[in-house]
Amino acid sequence: MPEPRRIEKPKMIREEGLVVALEGAYAVVSGQRQKMCGSCHNSQSCTVLSGELGQRSIKIRALNACHAQVGERVSIEISERTFLRASFLVYILPLVVLFAMVAWARYLIQTFGWSVDIEAWSAVVGFVSLAATFFWLHRRSHRSDRDGGPVVVEVLSTDWCHGQPPGFLS
Repeated sequence: MPEPRRIEKPKMIREEGLVVALEGAYAVVSGQRQKMCGSCHNSQSCTVLSGELGQRSIKIRALNACHAQVGERVSIEISERTFLRASFLVYILPLVVLFAMVAWARYLIQTFGWSVDIEAWSAVVGFVSLAATFFWLHRRSHRSDRDGGPVVVEVLSTDWCHGQPPGFLS
């Protein structure tokens, strides 16, 4: 008799927060950085997620599968894979693009023998490419529903989704 196959569920990161706004099918959830940032040595002074020095609250736009309302305490989930991919895109990709474009600019200037300041033009090309990368990331950030982004999975002030499981779990 063959061994039964087991489907493994993706590992999920779960956080709690307060719904502060609704944007169509999405809820903007404000919460404190806890589990995701707790092991990071820079969690007390990180400005990437919070936008202000030392501020520990963050806002996340999550698919509102439970139809939570403003002011309700909710639980949101995101897969570890999606979280790690987003971390790579925000932290590593801009550096890779920056260094690659600076090297490419230096190569072109030296290859064609242009009589310009290599350092200055490399810096300009690097900063423009860095700005373009962050602009692209900003535009891409609103496509979280297709990428398996954060989802409101539970309204904590009542039972699961006001007593009803969310549609994607039915």
